[in-house]
Amino acid sequence: MRVAVARADDYSREKIMAAVQEVVDVFGGMERFVRSGEKVLVKPNMLEGVAPEKAVTTHPEVVRAVLVLVKEAGGIPVVGDSPGVGSTLKAAEKTGIAAVCREEGVEVLPFTAARDYLFPEGRTIKKFTLARELGEVDKVISVAKMKTHTLMGITGAVKNLFGLNIGPTKAQFHLRMQRQDSFAAMLCDLARLVKPAFSLVDGVVGMEGNGPRNGKPKKAGVILGGDNPFAVDLVMARMMGFEAERLPVNRTAREWGLVPALEEIEVVGDGSGLSFAFEPPRTVESLDGRVPAFLLRLFQNQFTARPVMNERCIACGRCAEHCPPKAISIQERKAVVDYRRCIRCYCCQELCPADAVVLQDGFLLRLLKKAGR
Repeated sequence: MRVAVARADDYSREKIMAAVQEVVDVFGGMERFVRSGEKVLVKPNMLEGVAPEKAVTTHPEVVRAVLVLVKEAGGIPVVGDSPGVGSTLKAAEKTGIAAVCREEGVEVLPFTAARDYLFPEGRTIKKFTLARELGEVDKVISVAKMKTHTLMGITGAVKNLFGLNIGPTKAQFHLRMQRQDSFAAMLCDLARLVKPAFSLVDGVVGMEGNGPRNGKPKKAGVILGGDNPFAVDLVMARMMGFEAERLPVNRTAREWGLVPALEEIEVVGDGSGLSFAFEPPRTVESLDGRVPAFLLRLFQNQFTARPVMNERCIACGRCAEHCPPKAISIQERKAVVDYRRCIRCYCCQELCPADAVVLQDGFLLRLLKKAGR
């Protein structure tokens, strides 16, 4: 199993095209994955409609390079995603992806309607309700962003596929899968259902700290990819400086036999030896399996980090609108959390436009961390 890593110092069209071509060529070129006449969904990370220099979304030039290669292979590319906030088309405009699509003659799909996709072999989910357009394409290519993630540790090729869920469906999964390990298992089943033909990660400028929205841009200068999304994420996490196999999705993928051990993955390309020190997200380390579930439920406020709104809160109401258990309300021009209902999904922090949500460890969690547990 291979993962390819190519250097790219900036987002100039020529450098990005060369880097993406280098990565894909390691696997035999785009022609190996896309046949003439096939309709291919290129799935970028469009979490929200913000400018590309914020490093929140996949850079439009990386998307362009994939579109060009798909067309050269005879495929018919389309682009789609379901943002965390706002519509697909508005997000595509603000991120610069819509402009690239117009220049390349590629349609941006609105992702407004959903349908059921049965998955009887799923280990945790037997039926997904995803964008209707997924069933109208022949292949999917994940074009993710190298970022940290408050709940999952990192977001890469696998987590990027969560954007195939539309609107309220995302909140339902947070309500159903409240533990890190169960949410990771859902993501692994989703990737098994979608079976992306190829996965790329834009790591030219990634994000560290409180990702996936409110972290800080971090230049890594790489494009990486492969034909196994779990392998791509393992290599990406190690490059970012994290204990890759301990992260929830990577750990689950290893346990399920979806990817070999990290040392068994061949990493090639002129960026294969690079490593970085990404600042981790300010989040609770998973206590799954280390603290009995009944104690976690009984002492949730003490065993977990709770979201707290600081003085930067602008009372926009976005967190209240998107909170899965509806645990947030706006009171006296400030967001207030009902911790009896809060499920610690950290969607409020992920979507806050003012970076006003901080996480405070409970007393027992602080003790566990001090004890090295």
